[in-house]
Amino acid sequence: MSEIILYKNRTNRFKVNLGIDVSTDTFTCQVREKALVTAPLIATATSVTFETTGVDGVLYVLFDDSTLNAVTAKSGYLDLKRMSGGEPLPVFAPVKVKFQEVVTA
Repeated sequence: MSEIILYKNRTNRFKVNLGIDVSTDTFTCQVREKALVTAPLIATATSVTFETTGVDGVLYVLFDDSTLNAVTAKSGYLDLKRMSGGEPLPVFAPVKVKFQEVVTA
């Protein structure tokens, strides 16, 4: 992934395919101003769920419109954290996020 566009005032859902069995793992996702855990938090994903059982490694990340309505930032960095057996594991390098305004109310 090179960049993700999150539309303000819209529910945004995107697919992530890890290609490995993650059925016993849990995931969280945040967007921060910089690619640092200490950077100010912009938004937290409403949910990260399996497409089926997680055996195929396919996840859906959801940002509800209510989560993005108050965002004033123009951009940030998205990170997905995997918890496996009590250990926090990286999933991929932080991805640049662009927050896009919408036209239709």
